[in-house]
Amino acid sequence: MKKLFTIGFLLVATTLLVTGFGSCGKKAAEKTIESSIEKSTGGQVDVDVDKDSVKIETNEGTFESGENVSLPSGFPSDVYVVDGTVTSATSSAEDAYTVTIETSKSVNAVKELYESKLASDGWDISMTMTFEDSATLGGEKDDRTVTVSIGEDSDGKTFVILGVGKSY
Repeated sequence: MKKLFTIGFLLVATTLLVTGFGSCGKKAAEKTIESSIEKSTGGQVDVDVDKDSVKIETNEGTFESGENVSLPSGFPSDVYVVDGTVTSATSSAEDAYTVTIETSKSVNAVKELYESKLASDGWDISMTMTFEDSATLGGEKDDRTVTVSIGEDSDGKTFVILGVGKSY
């Protein structure tokens, strides 16, 4: 799964650069990226570059970034998703998920919302940290963990990164 995250994040910048070269350049870039990933992972991969997004699918999972990103198939219904725009999403064959959301809410408002929503959905909050312009929550439920990282960028936008996976 780490390969998927690493490959996905490294390729996003490169892939988005080639989208300006028209459909022939885009298809060639997709094939080049697919070939590179297949060589480094030893598995099948499908890369789809759109005008505003990129999606990478392997046997190990998926990575998607850009505009009009959806929650991954199978994302747990007992993990609250704050109102906003999903900007990236990953899923793995091991039922692990990472989702990034841009929201108009403040860091503190999002933190309080997640403390409440996770608790009401049966999660045991095991960790909270608050800093000047960021906060992190961690919780456990059954054999799973959830991490909520909330931060504000230099433009004042608030981003929420949700991580859900099995406990080990």
